[in-house]
Amino acid sequence: MTYLEKIDNRIFERIVNVACYQTNTSGRLSVYKELVALASVSRQWHALVQPHMQSVLILEYQTVPANSSQKPKSPKSKRRAVWKSPSIPRNEAALAKEHAWNTNVGLLQILGKQTPISRMRLQCFDSIPDFSQFVSAMDAAGLARCSLDSVTTIEIMDQLDLAVAIKASSVTENGTVSKRHVDASRVAAAYLSQHLPNVQQITSLSWNISLQSQQLVTHLAQLYFQQLHVLTVPLAMPADAQFKVASNLTKLYVDANVLQQLGNNVISAQQLQVLKLHNVDAFFSWEAFASNTNSNIRNELDFSNLTALSIKFSNDNVVTTTDFYSSLGGSKYNVRVSMGRDRRRLLFPRLQTLNVCKLPYTYTDAWRMFVDSPLKRLAVAGPYAHVRYIEPRLLRNLDVLDVHTVGADKHSGRFTSFIKSLLDEESPVKSAWLRHAELFPLSVSRQVKWQHLTELCISAYMPTLAILSLASQLPSLLRLTVQRIAHDTCEEELDQPFIDGVNWETFVSVPNQPSSLSIRELQLHMGGEGSVPRIPTLQAICYILLCIPSAQLLAIKQMYWKYACEFIKHCSNVHPHLSNVKLIRHVFMATKSPSVFLE
Repeated sequence: MTYLEKIDNRIFERIVNVACYQTNTSGRLSVYKELVALASVSRQWHALVQPHMQSVLILEYQTVPANSSQKPKSPKSKRRAVWKSPSIPRNEAALAKEHAWNTNVGLLQILGKQTPISRMRLQCFDSIPDFSQFVSAMDAAGLARCSLDSVTTIEIMDQLDLAVAIKASSVTENGTVSKRHVDASRVAAAYLSQHLPNVQQITSLSWNISLQSQQLVTHLAQLYFQQLHVLTVPLAMPADAQFKVASNLTKLYVDANVLQQLGNNVISAQQLQVLKLHNVDAFFSWEAFASNTNSNIRNELDFSNLTALSIKFSNDNVVTTTDFYSSLGGSKYNVRVSMGRDRRRLLFPRLQTLNVCKLPYTYTDAWRMFVDSPLKRLAVAGPYAHVRYIEPRLLRNLDVLDVHTVGADKHSGRFTSFIKSLLDEESPVKSAWLRHAELFPLSVSRQVKWQHLTELCISAYMPTLAILSLASQLPSLLRLTVQRIAHDTCEEELDQPFIDGVNWETFVSVPNQPSSLSIRELQLHMGGEGSVPRIPTLQAICYILLCIPSAQLLAIKQMYWKYACEFIKHCSNVHPHLSNVKLIRHVFMATKSPSVFLE
């Protein structure tokens, strides 16, 4: 038995999984080809690597090395096609000479059919994809001879900078793709649909893909629309496309403007489970979604299986209130607007995750449509004037809440009242994130009713005593993050002589009683403007630490690190709980929002 054979197979499997991770997700074709060397180490490694090599068909638009020969290709040659066409305009031909389509289909044919190919990934990293010679390049590589009936997913990976893509020579002055590229992408899509007949998912790793890739995806979506289950990739505006009814879609990410062009009743509302709408304007209509027969009779649009919904509105400042209500045939005094101008009643009986960003002020009754939904996760972001009307009844079943507001100083005091009103509502919420951009101290009432809250992040201007008052009313709180703490404008700076001469035992007053005995993790991302440490801010950190003796982990800014260490070192004898505190720099602690944004 060789040394390699004696090693635990699980170690081999771990090594292979790490080596193959990039290939499975976003690796270049050159990285994929390196797996061949990995598979040649031993039979055992070959058996582990082979499923990773065979699971994905890669079509990559890549740079051709400058010193590579570009001789005319023989009709019988199986080498990849290098683009050179007299029909390509001169400026684009220069680009075409430097790039070509390549694929791993040849390696897949050599490996055999032990593992079915389930995914096709079309990717480009260095240049804007050009599909004018795509078909001939794939035919030369032998794609037509490979059985691809098992492919069910098409992944689009376009990592080119969007600004570069917009400036491409194939994009016209009004920001659309030239007709030649539109026609080329249509031919490429037809070719793929012919050889990949069973595709059910079209996805993308990024929403910002090039306009050329968007054109290809739009044609693919049209061809596969009736059989698609998942469509999470940006589409171009369809000019002449006729979309048939998609009765199988369960997951859809789409630009609202594109959605309006697909036609009426083309997507079954009943089948959808996840829906993400981008770039929604105040005139948005739900007419693209079809109801079942019974709902139509009752004039309802029933999303009976939808569990997650994200609506991100575009800037509504260009829409006047008069224009909006005129489009509805009424005035703001006699029309109650839900969300969208479709007159059908919208139902979300299974909705658990809701994310609404930049809600327009023109909606007077935006939240009523969700009151009867069993919401567990709610994220709301936008100007304070738009967010403040959130329906309190939405909190009654929540586990996660994220409220992010921005607004002028004149609304800052109202934000405090708004947060107080939320905290006064009984809710089983366990994780919350409260964010406000303005410099107005946030205070809290003495009637906080979030008794089950375990994680709280506050990104607002908040006095130290208000933080402790809030913590004292949250008996289940385990993790507290505060990203801004109110401080004086003229704080005294800290320096080395201060450390040498300070009496740490009297640096802060000792609290009469602890504010919390449940908090285990504290993140205090504070310190005012600039990078100079200040005495009152350090006092706030030390005082909070004394008031929360249960804390075991404290994350603070780098500038206060050595001062806090000195405080803990000198005061541990008087306050034994300080010896249990592990001090870390806040950059090493996760501060991501607890909400689910359907990304």
